[in-house]
Amino acid sequence: MKILKSAFGFAWAMWGALWFMITMMILTPIYSLILFFGGKEMAMPCIWFNFRYLGRFLLFMFCVRLKVYGKENIDPKKTFVIVANHAAQLDIIAGAASTPQPAKFLAKSELLKVPFFGYMTKMLAIVVERGKKESREKSFRYMVVTLRKGESIFIYPEGTRNRTTQPLKEFKDGAFRVAIMAQMPIAVQTLTNTKKLNDPNGIQLFPGTVKVYWSKPIETKGMTIEDLPALREKVRQEMLQHLV
Repeated sequence: MKILKSAFGFAWAMWGALWFMITMMILTPIYSLILFFGGKEMAMPCIWFNFRYLGRFLLFMFCVRLKVYGKENIDPKKTFVIVANHAAQLDIIAGAASTPQPAKFLAKSELLKVPFFGYMTKMLAIVVERGKKESREKSFRYMVVTLRKGESIFIYPEGTRNRTTQPLKEFKDGAFRVAIMAQMPIAVQTLTNTKKLNDPNGIQLFPGTVKVYWSKPIETKGMTIEDLPALREKVRQEMLQHLV
């Protein structure tokens, strides 16, 4: 029975990867033309299409259902530093599809090597080379400017997928530092069940339901860097209440 389940999970992952690559092959040249003729101003409409339609389409093809709670807590007209837990690749699609506004992802430079998706990432995300201090600082400054322009950003404070048995990895400071520097509120998104549907340690995907919880935004107005540890812990506790 376990062998059959693993075989099905692998086959379904291949089905999901096929649809993902097909959509990337179709959208990459389209987005390239839109951005070439429309300029950077067209980046957010492209991102919004991904969040609103592409993510939901892919989840439909994966037979993954979304249940979203607390969406009324997020005003789509406001600007946020959106943070979420990260346990599987499925988080990226499910997180975007359940977000009520477009946001630029903070993406690791390794994603640029993925065919088609890498080019899409370069066009629409904020790319950072985590091993280079200069790149991290450049990305940080760009994020502050992006927020002050009224565009939200999406960050995984764990930095990478959580492959441990713990509900959360240790949080990095970046998301909280940029929120304080830009004086923007933090919107906390918590995803559950993605690790069961999409094993972070293997190539498996299963149909099922992902539950997404939105907490009330946490204001950072008046905060300084000295408040960062307390802010980081508050966000962590918000997520843990849905994960434990």
